[in-house]
Amino acid sequence: MPRPPRSPRTPGPALARPRLLAGVVAVALALVALPTTGLLQLPGALGGDLREGAAAGTDPPALVPDPVVEAVPDAERPLLVLRAEGDDVVRAAELPGTVARTAVLVLHGYTSSAAQAAERLDAPALGRDLDAVVVLPTGLGERPSWAAGSCCGSAARSDVDDVGYLSRLLADLRARGAERAYVVGYSNGGMLAYRLACERPEVVDAIAVVNGTVAVPTCPGAFTALHLAGAEDDAVPVDGVDLVPFLFTGFPALADLPALAPAADLDVRVLPGVGHEVAPGVPATVRRWLAAGPTPPA
Repeated sequence: MPRPPRSPRTPGPALARPRLLAGVVAVALALVALPTTGLLQLPGALGGDLREGAAAGTDPPALVPDPVVEAVPDAERPLLVLRAEGDDVVRAAELPGTVARTAVLVLHGYTSSAAQAAERLDAPALGRDLDAVVVLPTGLGERPSWAAGSCCGSAARSDVDDVGYLSRLLADLRARGAERAYVVGYSNGGMLAYRLACERPEVVDAIAVVNGTVAVPTCPGAFTALHLAGAEDDAVPVDGVDLVPFLFTGFPALADLPALAPAADLDVRVLPGVGHEVAPGVPATVRRWLAAGPTPPA
């Protein structure tokens, strides 16, 4: 199936990036020029179940923004908790009374789940190698999403306070014994990791982002980040894009990130031949980077 066309990225200042499109007319104009062939690839490429669902014959995604959702109390938001006990990894649905000295939040992509993120990013190995408690929360919406700024889905459209939610979750982990806190995010989850570090850098020691980007207009926070980008990524392209139709937004070019986050210490690596998937070797690269004990910029 051929890739769907994307609106070309227009030159301009790094901060002049599209936000969520306002109004049905703008959305309709963006979509009317596009053939339906290939459109299903875009949301599936963003980390979730839509591609698999389309292949299985289930309903395709609608060509409209995801619906608005109501806020959910923190205690009602599900968690997948992994903690190492010797060579074993114990799974639970709530935090233990005391946690390891290292805590890692792992954030799934748009339309995905905590279980998928645990598998794709090898969260059990994170727990073992870092002797850490690994916590995987879930975004809101029928197609789970995070409010990372201009993306994605119901959470972004509803302006869900996911930064506040993660900040409180990290504070809870520190109260239970964590001394270091890292956030690992894929795609939309990586965008939220960036937003958290941009807006609340004091709550996290470092972040690792896989196929994500900065999706907020300004990023004043001082933080340390590993950024892994696929050279062939057609969902969050390294050259940037003005409009991804199913997401009703666009993304900055990778080269613009230092200007978007001027106080950040960014370790940016482009992976040749890799698209929007979590490529083999990526989870191990993230583990090695975190095992080195990254800290906020001095």
